[in-house]
Amino acid sequence: MVVCGGYCMKMRARWLSFLLSLFVSFGTHAQVETTQSPLPDEILPYSVDAVVFASTRSTQSRLDVFIRVSYENLSFVQRDNAYHASYEVTIDLVDSMGRLYGEKIWTEEVRTATFEESVSSQGYSLTERVFEVPPGRYSLVTVVRDNETRGSRRMTREVVVPDFSAAGLSLSDVMIVSRMTLDEKKKVIVPNVSTNVGGLPDGFYAFFEAYNRDSLEAVNVTIRVLNERDESVLTAKTLSSLVPGRNQLFEKIQSSNFTLGDYTLQIDAYSGEDDSLRRPLASTQRKFIVRWRGMPMAVKDVDIAIEQIQYIANPGEIDIINEAETSEEKRRRFLEFWKKRDPNPNTARNEAMEEYYSKVEYANKHFRHYIEGWRTDMGMVYIIFGAPNNVDRHPFDIDSKPYEVWSYYDLNHQFVFVDETGFGDYRLLTPIWEVWQRPR
Repeated sequence: MVVCGGYCMKMRARWLSFLLSLFVSFGTHAQVETTQSPLPDEILPYSVDAVVFASTRSTQSRLDVFIRVSYENLSFVQRDNAYHASYEVTIDLVDSMGRLYGEKIWTEEVRTATFEESVSSQGYSLTERVFEVPPGRYSLVTVVRDNETRGSRRMTREVVVPDFSAAGLSLSDVMIVSRMTLDEKKKVIVPNVSTNVGGLPDGFYAFFEAYNRDSLEAVNVTIRVLNERDESVLTAKTLSSLVPGRNQLFEKIQSSNFTLGDYTLQIDAYSGEDDSLRRPLASTQRKFIVRWRGMPMAVKDVDIAIEQIQYIANPGEIDIINEAETSEEKRRRFLEFWKKRDPNPNTARNEAMEEYYSKVEYANKHFRHYIEGWRTDMGMVYIIFGAPNNVDRHPFDIDSKPYEVWSYYDLNHQFVFVDETGFGDYRLLTPIWEVWQRPR
């Protein structure tokens, strides 16, 4: 008999810690929470955009914050032959040390003449607030509260504020502009706060400022649009005349041929002809997205989205969609498939479609292995039945391979997943078909 003592206890603890670290490294992608995945971005009640320019009033920078609240996400009350809504906005700007640098709170009143306007998916309220801030990193915290229902939502995003005071040439952030008009020889612009340009068949404008402190007379501006693989899908070059100091520049971007996806708008300014061997004098970039109206944010490729409906569609329905002769017809048939499942067909949103693809997105983030998460057994069960009511994990049982048991109380059923390889590849052990075909 060997007496181990405190030393062995420590070694056992270290060994257990090592095993736990291995489990975390191999198995985190196969974890599921017993709550539903977050709401997709497009059904949040408001959008936020933040654009940084050089200040005209101080040596600091100017942070413009835009809040866009859709009418369909506000509660309107009929009063005085019109429809009224009210919401409160709070913007907190927190510096890198966690200190509150600035705060703005205000109330917006919205009025529409008809009920149809008050529930229109096209109507919105757009407001702007400006902060004068020194260069640095900040957290921008926004809260929008509907004063009728008292419901509120909160968003946080990081903002980097550059220093535009240095000598030479510098470029501001880029604002995505949905529409630009002339009013008494002045340009009036409408910012695209959501940065989704999918609904703009005529393209959009990129608005930015150039700060010329070297008395340059002109610069060659190269504009590139890069897809998610950093491949250039559009390149344009222009010669822009400059005056000393501040210059406001607009560049038209033709977006009608962009496919669904996420993009980066890269803008570089050169003193001469564009030369890949030379560094630009100044650069700026901006992210934007292309989504079709009625299509969830998680859907970036229609062909993949069609594949992903295999858990709720029969083969004949998928064949009908794929047999479309044009991409536009394919899109129409795809949306028609979902229209039949829309719980509220009289509204612009399709809650069933949004919920389905939010579960696909969750599966891709949490169950990916050597195949995409939605194709795994765990992903399949999650997409079909949603989050389980309880998850019983057994990663270290001595007499068995790692396994998990997902319990669904409303189905009175459990699904057992076994990791046969030890590398987090959990396979469904119990059958799904009988449960799948039950009326729900």
